[in-house]
Amino acid sequence: MDLKNEIERRTSEITNEITAVRHAIHEHPELGFEEVETAARVVSILEKLEIPHKTKIGGTGVVGVIEGGAPGPTVAIRSDMDALPMIEASGVSFASKVPGKMHACGHDVHTAILLGTAMVLNGLRDQLKGRIKLIFQPAEEILEGAAAMIKDGVLDDLPADFFLGYHNWPPLEAGKVGYHPDVVFAAIDAFDVTLKGISGHAAHPHRAIDVITAAAHFTTQLQTTINREIVPIQPVVVGIGQVEAGTSRNILPDSITLRGGARAHVPEVLEQVEQIIRRVLEGLKTGLRIDYELDYRTVVPVVRNDADVIARVLGSARNILGDDNVVQLPEASMGGDDLAWFTGRIPSAHLRIGSKIDGLETMLHRSNYQCNELAIPTAIKAVSQAAVDLLS
Repeated sequence: MDLKNEIERRTSEITNEITAVRHAIHEHPELGFEEVETAARVVSILEKLEIPHKTKIGGTGVVGVIEGGAPGPTVAIRSDMDALPMIEASGVSFASKVPGKMHACGHDVHTAILLGTAMVLNGLRDQLKGRIKLIFQPAEEILEGAAAMIKDGVLDDLPADFFLGYHNWPPLEAGKVGYHPDVVFAAIDAFDVTLKGISGHAAHPHRAIDVITAAAHFTTQLQTTINREIVPIQPVVVGIGQVEAGTSRNILPDSITLRGGARAHVPEVLEQVEQIIRRVLEGLKTGLRIDYELDYRTVVPVVRNDADVIARVLGSARNILGDDNVVQLPEASMGGDDLAWFTGRIPSAHLRIGSKIDGLETMLHRSNYQCNELAIPTAIKAVSQAAVDLLS
């Protein structure tokens, strides 16, 4: 049997059905660890396919296994299922029916892709040498779902030899897949800083210790110092996304809390960032008389492709999509993905799936996000072919 032609034929047969599944998931978005309805929809399809599966792995996660017709390695494929706390403004006919929640990152697409891949590979199971492990993961957006599934033993039961991940990418033309030869996603650290002073009347700042001014100094010094101390060609982003302080315009508060994060492609850079933050805070303690508390922690490590596995996966993608439809992307993302907890343990490869809609200016995590649904059959074919080839 020509498995490439079978993958193409079966993908064509199920595209309309699996696209409808995507629409249903999109209409009913669920946040991290709340994906009860999404998980139930996944389970119903796995049951229809008679694919053995387990539920409630890492909370709301689902894991299915397709046993091949002969012994061989195990290829794990992961999709994320959760949505974002956003109001949808896409205008699509299947827009979110849940106020304040939206699939603005395309995890509904990812879930549909893995279900479609399950349909294709399950139909070819007698020709497979080994097994396919289907991982439907919760809570990627809060970067907690992968660790929760690992804690529940997802990697202990039928350990995987290879791991595949993918993500839709609006800047990339639909029908194409992109890749990064090494680093895919950045490592992320998080920090919470509370600056402590003495409250007072805004008319008498000399009788207070002003934490608002200290916070402004901290923010600007942090950006300036990192810019001057870390090698310019080394990717690093440090930002503060939350600031909480004060009750009135004429009261200087006695404390202010700043929450932010640091992202880099090299762990040593994040170690340097932490040292800079601590030094800046010590300087402010001396210069502006404030005290402080710092909580600095690792969120996720870097996601990096295994050189051998990505080479094999790209060969598979070129075989089924054509050479012109597999492109190297110009730079890795500064975004993070808790896929890192899987890829750090198992030789892995990650693909970007083109989802651009011509004439629409959009991006992930945007209220007008839309996905070109050509991404669905494109990914099903590329991922299915990669899995078959890795097994052989």
